Amino acid sequence: MRSAQQWAAVVLLALGGVPTVAAAAERSLSLDEALALAERQNPELQAAQARVKAQTERTAAVRRQGLPHLGLSLDWSRTNLPAGVFGYKLNSGQFTSADFDVARINAPAPLSHIGTTLSLDVPIDVFGKIGTMARAMAAYGDAATEGTREAAQEIRVRVVEAYRRVALARQAVGVTERVAAVAKARESEIEARVEAGSALQADLLRARARRRQREADVAERKGQQRVATAGLTRLLGAGPETEYVALEAPPSVAALADDEAVWTERALRQRPVIRATRRRAEAASSFVKNERNALLPDVGAAGQVFDNRLGLSNGSQAWALGVGLKWSAFDAARGKRQAAATAEQRAAEEDVRAALDQVRLEVAMAHRRAITARERYAAAAGGAEEGREALRVVQERRKAGMATLTDELETETAALGAALEEIGAAAEVAIADAALKRAAGEI
Repeated sequence: MRSAQQWAAVVLLALGGVPTVAAAAERSLSLDEALALAERQNPELQAAQARVKAQTERTAAVRRQGLPHLGLSLDWSRTNLPAGVFGYKLNSGQFTSADFDVARINAPAPLSHIGTTLSLDVPIDVFGKIGTMARAMAAYGDAATEGTREAAQEIRVRVVEAYRRVALARQAVGVTERVAAVAKARESEIEARVEAGSALQADLLRARARRRQREADVAERKGQQRVATAGLTRLLGAGPETEYVALEAPPSVAALADDEAVWTERALRQRPVIRATRRRAEAASSFVKNERNALLPDVGAAGQVFDNRLGLSNGSQAWALGVGLKWSAFDAARGKRQAAATAEQRAAEEDVRAALDQVRLEVAMAHRRAITARERYAAAAGGAEEGREALRVVQERRKAGMATLTDELETETAALGAALEEIGAAAEVAIADAALKRAAGEI
């Protein structure tokens, strides 16, 4: 009898075979398209923009604290409490001379009451408390906006690097596949020669081993390509069902424009992180002022309209106006809050200094990396073409009996290394240039 697994296999075959995981759909895109897609879809960037929106709304809410507050209250009650019955009748305009009867005052009949109050409170920001807090919140909002711009630049440089890595991996796969094809053709050629008795079995084994090695290289390069593509897909905020194909090769390598001092000056003027830390320092200063203002009183005006009735058709209205002042003469926690706000201000000022130092360091490192990448490219440029020519010459010499199989295999290895080094060096220059622009706040 067949097992459950065997029956399942039979059913699957009858329905068309064993199901496989659907291949990801390839989508070709340029670098500009990749950057635009990341700005629209990257979840980290979307989260940062949402936080900016939240801070903007909080700032608006603080500013509106100075606007009038309108309130409405409605209550119904039924009681025979003497003071309650007496007050309800009086407030609703239903008090009569008979209600002065002592017996009715001491033991009144139960009474229903409907009370409605419309109130208007108007804060008066005499000492600028609301304005100070609004300026602090606005500064935090500006800092959040600059922080989002900084995050966007970081995402963009990561997209550039991932895009170049995908293109590099794709080129590496192509180069390695061509070398693997050469190795396979060489194996077939030597196998035919062995059968004809003009080559040794050992040569065939060596050619076969090299072919297998190149096939393994192809598999490894394809694995690297899948990893690079997955990284780019993650940055672009797309799902695993899409696989991106980088269309653009790295731009031609040009001399590095401007020296480190020029790049640093631009970075100190343009980097959003510096503006963000400065605005946070301004916000901290406003919070210190706000804590000091806590010692000052709060002033406000209020108005109320009252409607009291014992039924829906009988009632009376009244109103009240007033100005109030509330002052907390002693607050044991006030001194500690001021000390905490002062410490936060000092920390924010140090953050500014740290941001300036960090930007200078990032520019210096990125500038040195760009120089080194160009030096590496200068050393590798032309290596792929030279390697191909050297391999062609050695192959012809081996066929003519003037070179050995060992010579060809060694030349092939050198040619492959030179080709991979050249395309890698070109990609590294493009990545280094993007990092330098990022350090200067220009990407």
